[in-house]
Amino acid sequence: MFSDTVIVHWDNEAAPTTLGCIPSPRPSYPVEADLEVSDNGVSWTTATGNVINIQATFIFGATVLSNPTQSVRTLHSSAVLRKGLEAIQGNNAPENASFWLLHAVELSRGRKDKQPGIRQILLQSKNAGARQCVEAVIAAAGLGQLTRKILVLINPFGGTKKAKHIYEHVVQPMFQIAGLKIDLHETQAAEHATEVARTLPLDQYSAAITISGDGVFHELINGLLTRPDWEQARKLPVGIVGSGSANAMSKNLDAMFPELAALTVIKGRTRPMDVFSVTQNDTVIYSHLQLMWALLADVDFESESYRWMGGDRMTVAAIIRILRLRTYHGKLYLLPVDQADQHRKSPSYSMQPSASGPPRLYTSDPSQHEHWPQIISTTFTYFVATNLPWISSDFLAAPSSRLADGALEVIYSETMSPVQALQSVADPESGNYLQFPFIKTSRVRALVLEPHGWSWNKDGVTDRKEDKWLDVSGEKISASPVRVEVHPGVMNVLAPVWLNEDEWSRHAHKAK
Repeated sequence: MFSDTVIVHWDNEAAPTTLGCIPSPRPSYPVEADLEVSDNGVSWTTATGNVINIQATFIFGATVLSNPTQSVRTLHSSAVLRKGLEAIQGNNAPENASFWLLHAVELSRGRKDKQPGIRQILLQSKNAGARQCVEAVIAAAGLGQLTRKILVLINPFGGTKKAKHIYEHVVQPMFQIAGLKIDLHETQAAEHATEVARTLPLDQYSAAITISGDGVFHELINGLLTRPDWEQARKLPVGIVGSGSANAMSKNLDAMFPELAALTVIKGRTRPMDVFSVTQNDTVIYSHLQLMWALLADVDFESESYRWMGGDRMTVAAIIRILRLRTYHGKLYLLPVDQADQHRKSPSYSMQPSASGPPRLYTSDPSQHEHWPQIISTTFTYFVATNLPWISSDFLAAPSSRLADGALEVIYSETMSPVQALQSVADPESGNYLQFPFIKTSRVRALVLEPHGWSWNKDGVTDRKEDKWLDVSGEKISASPVRVEVHPGVMNVLAPVWLNEDEWSRHAHKAK
C-alpha cells in the first residue's frame, strides 16, 4: 500500500458510473485528497468524503510531468491520447517533480461491449513526489512486463481498411504512453506476415501482435510454428487488435475494441491456446480458428465480393448462397477426445523432436485414421471444425469450446433444405442452431475429411461438380483430403484479465 496527499487538478471523466473507474458525485477541481495505491488500483478521498476509484485492470500508464497540462474535456480516445502524448513528449521532469498524469481505459456504462474511452487525471504530489507516485502506480497496475520490442504487423488493406487508422490513433499512442518499444511492419501481400514470423530474431521481442482480421493472425501463428526453432518460437506471446470484418479472435478474447485490445497487450498477461494442424499431401498448415467446408466456406469466400460492406458482407453472401444451396459429398473420419489415447503414436515417437512444428500424434501416418471409431460417408451441406467458440464476432458456433481444452468441435449437417439452412444462420450470436435435429456435433482430438465434389441434387447422380475450396481460418486451400489434429496449449496468447470463457456457455443458455 502506498499513500500520499495530492491535489487533483482535473479529471476528464464524464460518465456517472462505470465498472473500470467508479466515481462518487464529482468534486470540483482542483481539490486536495488522500491518495492510496494498492493492487486493487488507485483511489483518492477528498475532505468532503468523495471517493474516486480506478481499477488497476484498466490503468495503462502513469507519467511524471515537468509542468501541469490543461484538461481535455472529452473521453474520445484519439483526442485524449493526442493530448496525453503532447504532455509527455520532450518531457524532462526534474527529480523533485510534483505533477503526474494517470492514464486508464474508461468503460462505457461498465460494459466491455460498448465503445470505451480514455481517462486522464492530472495530480500533484504534496509529500512523496511524482516519481514515487508513478512507480507505485506502475507496480500496482502490473505494467512494465514487456521490456523488449513488440512486433506489430498491420494489414492496411484487409477487412474494413481501418488498421492503419486504429494503429495511429489508438494503439501507437497507448503503447508510447505505456513505454513499449514498437517494431512496425505493414504487410504487402498474402503470407507476408508468415515470412516475417519465420525470420524473427526471437531474443529481441517480448511479443508479436497483428492489427488485422483473423487472416494475418493465422499467418503469424503459421510462421512461428513452421520455423526450425518452433519450440522456442511458440513461447513468444501473440496478440491481436481486431480490424477485420469478422474479428473472431478478438471476440474470443473479449477485447473487441482497440482500446481494450491494446490494454491487453500492454498488461502482457498470457493464456495457453490450442492450435491445430492441417496436413494435405506433404504440406502442413497450423492455425487457431476453424476448418470450414460446404455452405460456410462458400459464404466466407463469396463474401469477398462484398468486403466493402464490413460485417454485413457475410449476411448478404449467406442469403445468396442459401438460395442456391449445394449438396457436398465426402467421407469424414472422427477421433473422439475420450478415445484418442488408444490411437496415438507410441510414446517413443511422441518424444522425438519435430524439425518443424508440433509432433502429429494422430495424423502423421496417411492411413492411421482408417481404424478410427467413427467413419461417416454421406452428403454434407454444412461443415465446420472449430477450435474456439466464436468463428466470427457475431457467430457463436461452439459455446463449449475453450482456448485450451485440447479439442475441436465438429459441427455438420448431412442434408438441409434452404429453409433449414436459413434457420441455422438466422440467429448466429445465440448458438441456438445447435439444437436443430439436422445439426450434428462431435468433440474430437483429430479428424480426416475427404471431399468428393458437390451437386445441386441430394443423390449426387447428376450435375456432379468438382469441389471448390476448403477454408482454414480464412485461407483458401484445395478441396483435397486433409488430416487435422489439435495440439494442446502450444501457443501463448495475450489475454485480458477479465476474460471469462464460461461466459460463452452462459450466453448460449440465456439465449435459449
